[in-house]
Amino acid sequence: MRSVSVRRAVALCASLLTLAALPATAAATSSPAEIDDAVGLGAAYISSQQNPTTGAIEGFGNEQAITALVAAGVDAADLRASAEAPSLQDFLLGEYGSPAWGDDPPQGLVTEYEQAILTAHAAGLDPARLSAISNQPAQLAGLWNPATGSFGEPTSNNTVFGLLAMEKAPLPRWALTPALSFLRRNQHDDGGWTYLASLTPGAKAEPSEEDMTGAAIAALCGAGVPTYDPAVSAALEYLNGRLADASGGIEYLWGPPNADATGWVLSGLNACGVDPQSPAWTTSTDKTPIDFLLSLQVQSGAGAGGFGYEDAGAANFYASQDALRAIAGAAFTAEPRSVRIPPTVDAGTPVPHLLAIELAPGNVRMCKVTAPAGASLAEVLTAAEDTSYPQGCVTSFELADGHLQSLDGVEPENADEAWTLRLDRGATTLAGEQPVGFGDMVSLRLGNVSGGGSGPVGPTGPAGTPGTDGATGPGGPAGFAGAAGPAGPRGPRGERGRKGAPGRNAGIGCRAKRHRRGGRRIRCTVR
Repeated sequence: MRSVSVRRAVALCASLLTLAALPATAAATSSPAEIDDAVGLGAAYISSQQNPTTGAIEGFGNEQAITALVAAGVDAADLRASAEAPSLQDFLLGEYGSPAWGDDPPQGLVTEYEQAILTAHAAGLDPARLSAISNQPAQLAGLWNPATGSFGEPTSNNTVFGLLAMEKAPLPRWALTPALSFLRRNQHDDGGWTYLASLTPGAKAEPSEEDMTGAAIAALCGAGVPTYDPAVSAALEYLNGRLADASGGIEYLWGPPNADATGWVLSGLNACGVDPQSPAWTTSTDKTPIDFLLSLQVQSGAGAGGFGYEDAGAANFYASQDALRAIAGAAFTAEPRSVRIPPTVDAGTPVPHLLAIELAPGNVRMCKVTAPAGASLAEVLTAAEDTSYPQGCVTSFELADGHLQSLDGVEPENADEAWTLRLDRGATTLAGEQPVGFGDMVSLRLGNVSGGGSGPVGPTGPAGTPGTDGATGPGGPAGFAGAAGPAGPRGPRGERGRKGAPGRNAGIGCRAKRHRRGGRRIRCTVR
């Protein structure tokens, strides 16, 4: 028997009993009870797609179905057909922890690694410690494009979901600065974004895509950008102007309002803390985006509880994912209901790490490097000199008196500066010979060591005594300011319309690659 968290259990049972009695169209400004009923029904529908033998959720875009389920209150560790059957979490650990997800150099699509991070996080798995060979943030860093500040091919889609994924990894916010700058540079004149980057003359004058704009503001707000920031406020104004007065849905560039575009916009509002049922998001007919999505929920038949793409005539599996996650109040992933302890890896086992280096504000290098678990920082940097993806992440380094003095030719300019190190979300310390454990994310930057900061205090020398300003006496180094705090919080690669042809500027790109379990598969993307 499948199970969901206690938080949704009551709503789920009540919803199943009252499904036939629900109206065909939700009332304006849907009540919390109506939303809870719809969430419970949607979770039951998507849960029914689980393969009882493998534990997998099957169907197009199934990774996003998992984040939608978790947002609805389902624990991936509990969702299973029977007590003896594998859980959804079991399936994902076996899938994402397999050798195919640890290619060296990374061979997968950028969006595959991005979605793996978002999905593993929601399922209660550590994306950096799936197995000794599978570290998904490191895989994504291996496709970092330092020339543009994007992840992989410089598209808005790749970078938006790279940001969304890395915001769930212990990556300092300074490391995301180039990607945020890339996103800002590619904002269109109307305030939104499109799937592709605006790299050609006149591209910014083209109309934006509502779904991608919703994802973009989620990435910005997830990185700590406030709603009053010009980029976010312009995007919100653009999206607000796309409200369909009669239904509350979001008008779509390539067709009428639908569950996918409206769901993505609503997820963006959720990430930014914007109330989608506030007066600003209520039309003259008293309809909101939530009202529209609830009006698409199928009331009876085989697809009961699912959501249609443009109407409630039949459940569309992909549309159901986007609608459920959005009305459950989530962005493009969800916080796990429980967390699984990562596997144990013996010291000395070669494991991948994500290495992030800030040589100067905005000048960030990010890469995947493989080194023995428990190796010293110096050994990790040596490994990066020899082989990193992308190449050239570390070109040189020097240590003196046990501390990092120079990295890629950059040295502290003042006496109150030094190279500092943070491993995952741990304390920031002077970079030296620290051991780097299995899956640790390594972040290096020049930091202030003048004292009075909020970071940890350096060791006191033999004769050192505290000074009046909080610095240590002449016998030992002073404390230094800690680095920025941890970052706070994908998108479809298929056709945007259920039946419609690609847009006038669209192109279709296909790529063949080895299947995770053998054989080959073709991936096609409509742009």
